[in-house]
Amino acid sequence: MPTLLPKSSPPERPSLLIAAVSGRALAVSAIRAGLRPLVADFFADTDTAASAHACRKLTGDIGRGMRWQSLGTALEALAEAAPSPILGLVYGSGFEDRPHLLTRIAERWPLLGNDAATVERLKAPESFFAGLDRLGIAHPLTATERPARGAGWLAKRRGGAGGSHIVQSGIGLYGRDVYYQQRVEGRAVSALFVADGSGARVLGFSEQWTAPSKRSLWRYGGAVRPAALPIAAARQMASAVKHVAQAFKIMGLASADFMVSEGRALLLEINPRPGATLDIFDTGATPLLRLHLDAVGEGKLPRASLKFEEAMASAIVYAPKGVRVPPEMIWPDWAADRPKPSEWIDKNRPICTVLARAETKARAKRLVEACIRKVLASFTSLSRGNDGEQTRRREPNAANGLAERQRQGRAARPGSHR
Repeated sequence: MPTLLPKSSPPERPSLLIAAVSGRALAVSAIRAGLRPLVADFFADTDTAASAHACRKLTGDIGRGMRWQSLGTALEALAEAAPSPILGLVYGSGFEDRPHLLTRIAERWPLLGNDAATVERLKAPESFFAGLDRLGIAHPLTATERPARGAGWLAKRRGGAGGSHIVQSGIGLYGRDVYYQQRVEGRAVSALFVADGSGARVLGFSEQWTAPSKRSLWRYGGAVRPAALPIAAARQMASAVKHVAQAFKIMGLASADFMVSEGRALLLEINPRPGATLDIFDTGATPLLRLHLDAVGEGKLPRASLKFEEAMASAIVYAPKGVRVPPEMIWPDWAADRPKPSEWIDKNRPICTVLARAETKARAKRLVEACIRKVLASFTSLSRGNDGEQTRRREPNAANGLAERQRQGRAARPGSHR
């Protein structure tokens, strides 16, 4: 007797290539959108590997950034491991200062996001801020040449991310890849938006804060949503986003960073790809990556902003000193970007990302700060109990290149930062 086939079978889930400094948040969002993620990043964290169908760790020194030799090899291997047809590639952080890599990717797979030319225009201060001037969008005074009087100015690296590249003008940051911006006070607010090349929809606002270290006063600390904004400022920011997105033909998920003071918002930069706030916004009924793909592939924008009943915050846990991840560390559910057991993390480098949800943004931020303290306390407690074991482990491993991996290891971990 012949076997009867079902009248219909569930469609095969497409595979999606993901490339980023840290790809965990994109992988989780891809799963929510019904896709099979294939991730190439610098860390291959335990939760990234668990979420992805396949995960490849990029080789080389993360301080030098993405290199095609490593990236191309990893992506080809992931494509070979794809369990279903590949929809294309979505990228996160790591390409702002080297958009030529996006051109190489687009030669091999559909690039589901902004092309190299768009990223280059947005990240070149001479074209970006000139464009803002033409559009009448307020921004801090910006120069490509070092001001004669450096007081009150910041030096920034073109294509830099995470805030660690920002210093006071005249302090150790020079060269053709540096530009200067007048320092302004206020609240750092980011607008998450999705664009289709001709228009944009702001999905929500988040407030961000820094986690300064001795050498990185503007290092990214975390973000919380929603941001409390005067109506006039929110409208000004939404208008700026729509005009910039249209002028620069931005596609897909992106974010705009503002400094808000006394109801006035100054636009600092555009990050033309999914960024750090993916964790705190991708909790609604419609996956954010689905909105991204609808905008890029179909020119379709959502009809309204995202709606949430609660506040949510995320933050980066930085190592106060060089530490090794305790092998017996049990990670709580609210911790993400979890490093491997026994992995070495240098001083001032991120350990993980922590998340918190609460009724108000103030409480969500307090909870996420408590999570930071809990992670650090666990590391301290478990490390004290393993001092002897770690000393014995370090000696034989040094000959196998551990010292070099420690030097290169978590050199610029973004915790999925912008």
